[in-house]
Amino acid sequence: MILRKHQIESVMLGLATAMLGMGLSGCGQPIEIQPYDNTAEVQDYYEAHPDFFTFATPADIPADLVWETGMDQPEIGDDNAKKGGVMNLAISAYPPTYRTFGPDSNHQFRDQFYDNVEMSLVGLHPETMEVIPSIANEWAVTADHQTVYFRIDPAATYSDGVPITADDCLMTFYLYQSDYANAPFHKQYYSEEYTNITKYDERTISITLKTPKPKAAYEAAILPSPTHFFKEFGPDYPQRYQWRVKPVTGAYVIDEEKTSKGRSITLRRVTDWWAKDKKFVKNRFNPDFIRYRLVRSTEKEFELFRNGEIDYYLLNDPRFWYEKTEIPAVYNGYIKKAVFYNDYPRVPRGLYINCSQPLLDDVNIRVGMQFASNVQKLIDFDFRGDYKRSNIFCAGYGEFSEPTIRARPFDPAKAREAFAKAGFNKRGEDGILKRDDGTRLSFTISTQQDPLANRILLRLKEEAAKAGLEYQIESLDGTAFFQKVMEKKHQICLWGWGATPPYPRYFQNFHSSNAYDEGSTTPKPNTNNITQSVDPRLDELSLAIRRATTEDEIREKSYAIEHVIHEQAPWVPLYVRNYYRFGYWRWLKFPEGSFNVRVSNDPDEAHVHWIDMEAKEETLEAKREGRTFPETLEVFDQHLVE
Repeated sequence: MILRKHQIESVMLGLATAMLGMGLSGCGQPIEIQPYDNTAEVQDYYEAHPDFFTFATPADIPADLVWETGMDQPEIGDDNAKKGGVMNLAISAYPPTYRTFGPDSNHQFRDQFYDNVEMSLVGLHPETMEVIPSIANEWAVTADHQTVYFRIDPAATYSDGVPITADDCLMTFYLYQSDYANAPFHKQYYSEEYTNITKYDERTISITLKTPKPKAAYEAAILPSPTHFFKEFGPDYPQRYQWRVKPVTGAYVIDEEKTSKGRSITLRRVTDWWAKDKKFVKNRFNPDFIRYRLVRSTEKEFELFRNGEIDYYLLNDPRFWYEKTEIPAVYNGYIKKAVFYNDYPRVPRGLYINCSQPLLDDVNIRVGMQFASNVQKLIDFDFRGDYKRSNIFCAGYGEFSEPTIRARPFDPAKAREAFAKAGFNKRGEDGILKRDDGTRLSFTISTQQDPLANRILLRLKEEAAKAGLEYQIESLDGTAFFQKVMEKKHQICLWGWGATPPYPRYFQNFHSSNAYDEGSTTPKPNTNNITQSVDPRLDELSLAIRRATTEDEIREKSYAIEHVIHEQAPWVPLYVRNYYRFGYWRWLKFPEGSFNVRVSNDPDEAHVHWIDMEAKEETLEAKREGRTFPETLEVFDQHLVE
């Protein structure tokens, strides 16, 4: 992928193929839509905020700017890649909306049809992490690293053929700052972290950040929003735009004719895509169509993969890597197995504790829970030693990840000591601790119905009992689980957040403004602070990292905040891995030698793969005739990071 600035909002990740399974919310429900035109309203908003929205002329552009193009960076992908074919994949839940911001938009599938496809003004090269062109073909950063000038590529258009203009960049700020969007994160970020956008002509803008940034061009690189599409954006935005397909800047758009709502989604490669011959994407985004079929069961998905109806299957779960792939299709070389070691921020998987809940608001309880969690046994037995213990919240960021903190190990004696400080000093007949008033040390862990999640929690439940702690496991369908956590009604949940380079981010997960509205004691819904953490030190440090002007400051504050998180224990860190492994049918091709880009989290994230139709015909014919190919296990460790 070309890493994009619009990926700043964390997306909940899966613990197996998915931890988030969301049903089709409101699908098929007729909604009466009245005509609406926001043209005048938008202009009034710009005029009411003249300090933020400025209109100037090309003559006002500083003459001493140094314009950059990023064309010195290496190409991405393989010149041998072939266009065409249909890629078949699966999703465990149908997205609750096609909207990319607002209620329910932070779902599992947004990576596939949005984050990994759309193009912002500029991006980061997935090998070198240097800025490269996307929608803007030139940019210039002022000496103070606070204002960035962008020139939009004159060839740039949306998937419907409408040119991308400066007005679309202004529209992005209007949308995200509006209360109509019902998007707390976007409103906060786009109102507070930017101070100005100036339009000089249809192709030229400047964006000013709240503070100077070490990668200012990347930090300022917003995603334009098609003004013509959002002309009806207003008070009923969530309902009006629920299932509308937005024209995209990138290579793939939802094909409504080939999509069966609630059952499958098909992405279509944009005909005559404006960027198809550009240096950094010409060898990527190769299949004509990508079809995602809804398969709620991991076992069913694997069965479809084994039969060749799905092109690849993640095998990070040891059961699938070691046992489930002991099948003829692998022995006969029809399916290949691969391990790719990546250099990518690690998903913070763990038990997230709702610190606003009774008893869980006591740090002694939370510290005791960490000591009562036998994560190493989970890793050694359930994961065959293939994973490593997670120690900090933002791991995998290289020099920016705190290197000395170690997660509290399993120690029932220390757990009981911590629980005793919270008044739990009596042992019940079943071994569970209780207070003098009879209150039991018992909590509910919520999770999605998923075999891997259940195995994880059963192991932790069994071991926690040795420390006098009882866990009740609540397995919910995806929709109920997600809603419960987003409404902050859980006690503890099994969860993992998406993470993207280049720098750690803590504000959305730990700043108190994402736990409560000012002056309120009611948990704030639909934010990423699902631990309801409130600590002045977390506020100060998370904001300082967001506003940091140098990489040294980011590193210093990141180290400091990790120590506070460790002290406050709002979560139980579980495990991380520094690779992804998967099986794939031999017609799915990847770049020779390199296989994938260094900064990638999944096999198809960077879209450097392609479908070899000749190899597919050859494979299916060989399968029918009983011919075989060499069994293949590939290991790509050129980017191995311990």
